[in-house]
Amino acid sequence: MTRKIKMLGMALVAVLALTAVAASAASAASFTSSSYPTTATGESALGNDVFTTEAGKVECKSHFESTLKEKSTDLTVTAKYTNCKAFGFLEATVSHCTYTFTNPTETTATTFHSTEVHVTGSPCTISAGTCKVSVPLQTPSGSIHFTNESGGDVKVLANVTGIKYTVTEDGFACPFGGTGEKTGATYVQGSAVTVDAVSPSTATIDVG
Repeated sequence: MTRKIKMLGMALVAVLALTAVAASAASAASFTSSSYPTTATGESALGNDVFTTEAGKVECKSHFESTLKEKSTDLTVTAKYTNCKAFGFLEATVSHCTYTFTNPTETTATTFHSTEVHVTGSPCTISAGTCKVSVPLQTPSGSIHFTNESGGDVKVLANVTGIKYTVTEDGFACPFGGTGEKTGATYVQGSAVTVDAVSPSTATIDVG
């Protein structure tokens, strides 16, 4: 009897292990396109993308671009920022920033996915009046969410937290509390940005 119970226990362990592997495989996803290479872009209105530090908010009009050369679990996106305002009263300039999204996973029974985000390429820089900030290469907390659209587009929504940044200049009327390394910044989008293929325009993109 004891031997049978032990065998049953071992069988249950094996079944649970196989179930876990199957669930893991089912949840894994990739960035794909109907043809390669495909370049996709997205536009975000002024005020939709908000980078917040101890000094306040930095808001810009944002343009995102990425080229998918093959099916991949990684997607690198270049963000170009224009018409920037900082802390509610300063004109600002934000350098081009590069982000890499990795390991998308299915989060519901529908085509809704989440992924990690990494600040890659060169550090992002923000200049506003007598304030200068650098955002170094890092992997902050939070995530990027993807929703597949029926027409072959993808909606993207960012909610990134725990971002490290360095204040390199804190001059007159600059609202930072001194220079140096800091943490706790956030990058949040108020509404999802639609990303669609522009080259070739007939391509469809997907996460899945």
